[in-house]
Amino acid sequence: MLKTMLHLLLGCLACATALAQPATVRHLKGRSISADQLTAGLARVVDSARVTGLSVLVLQGRRVAYEHYFGTKDSRTRAPFDAETISYAASLTKPVTAYVFLRLVDQGVFALDTPVYRYLPRPIAAYEKWHDLALDPSFRRITARMLLSHSAGLPVLRDIYGPQLATIAPPGTRFFYSNEGFNLLGTVMEEHTGLPLQTLAERELFGPLHMTHTAFVWQERFAGNHAVGHDPAGKALGYQLRTSARGAGSMVTTPRDYAAFVRHVLARKSLSRQLYRQYFGAQIAVTSQRGWGPRRDSLLRQSDPARKAWGLGWGLFASPYGPAFWHGGHYPGWQNLCVCYPQRGLAVILLSNSDNFEPVADRVLRLCSGDAAAPLEWSGFFDAAPAASAVGSSK
Repeated sequence: MLKTMLHLLLGCLACATALAQPATVRHLKGRSISADQLTAGLARVVDSARVTGLSVLVLQGRRVAYEHYFGTKDSRTRAPFDAETISYAASLTKPVTAYVFLRLVDQGVFALDTPVYRYLPRPIAAYEKWHDLALDPSFRRITARMLLSHSAGLPVLRDIYGPQLATIAPPGTRFFYSNEGFNLLGTVMEEHTGLPLQTLAERELFGPLHMTHTAFVWQERFAGNHAVGHDPAGKALGYQLRTSARGAGSMVTTPRDYAAFVRHVLARKSLSRQLYRQYFGAQIAVTSQRGWGPRRDSLLRQSDPARKAWGLGWGLFASPYGPAFWHGGHYPGWQNLCVCYPQRGLAVILLSNSDNFEPVADRVLRLCSGDAAAPLEWSGFFDAAPAASAVGSSK
C-alpha cells in the first residue's frame, strides 16, 4: 500500500513538473520560442520604447498558447495589468459589429444588398447625426455590404472633407476606411430592431461566448479594474467611459474575451457557411497608398503583392503563410492590433494603453509569430505623428 502511494506521489510530482515546464509558441516559419524567451524579448521592446502597458495573447490551434501583461494600466498608480483589466478596443470593435450584424442577416432581419435607408423607420433627415445625408442622392444606394467593407464612399470622419457629411466616391466603387459608415450601420441596427446595440451584442455574441468583460457601453462593474490611456510622454489621458454605443469603436474588452471571439470565428461557428465565405471574402480591393492620412486618396503606383482587400468587417491580405485577416484600433492613448493566419492556426492579439506601441508593433508581432507579415506601414503604424482619429474613433 505504501509503495503504491509512493508511486502515485511521484507520478503527481512528475505531472506537476511537466506542467511547470515553459510553454512554447510555434512561429509561422515552423520554429518555436519558449514562453520565457518570448516574455524576455517583449519586455525589452516595451521598456526600450517606453510603452506604458501592453497585453499580449497568442492563439495557436484555437487555444491560448501565450498570455502576458507588461507595464502598468495607470502610470499614476503603477498598478499592473491582469487578465481582467478592461482596455479600450477602439476599432477592434468593427469586426464585432460586423459579426453581430451578420448574425441578424442569418436570421432574416437584414439583407446585405438592400439599401440601408429602407430599414430606417424615419427618413434620414429626421436623424440629427445623419441629416446631412438627405442632401446626398448617393445615400439611397448605400447597402450594408458597402458599409461593412468600407466601400460606401463615406469618409473616415465627417469633418475631413467639409462641414457636411457626404459621400466622397460613388457607393461601391472604392475603398475608403470609414468610421462614419460603421456608426451609420449601428444606427440602422438599433432603429430597425428597436434594441440597443449593446443588447444585440449581448444576445448574439457576448452572452453565448461568456465575454463578461466586454461591452459597447461602459458598465459599472468595470470601474474597479480598467486601464488608462497614455500619450507618448507617458501622461495619463483617462479612460473611455462611453454611455452610447458606436459601431465603429466604443467597445471595451480584455485579450481573453477578444480571443474568445477570434477563436469562435476561426472555428466558423454560429454563422452559415455562405456568410462566413463572405465575412472573410474580398468585397473590395484596397488600392490606396495608405489607409488614412494624406495618402488615403492616392492610388497605388504598382501592383500590390499583399493583395490587400476588405471583407465584411476584417481587413484581408495575402501573407507568405496563406490568406490572413487583421484589424487595428487607434485612439489617443490606445493602440491595438489583431492579426490572424488561419492556415497556420496562429492569431496574435495586442492591446496597448500607450501611444508608443505602434512604432514597435512590427517588433512585437515578429517576436510573437516569427514574422511581421501584416499591412502595418499601410496602416500608419510607423508614422511619426499618426492621425489620432483615423483607425479607432467612435465619434
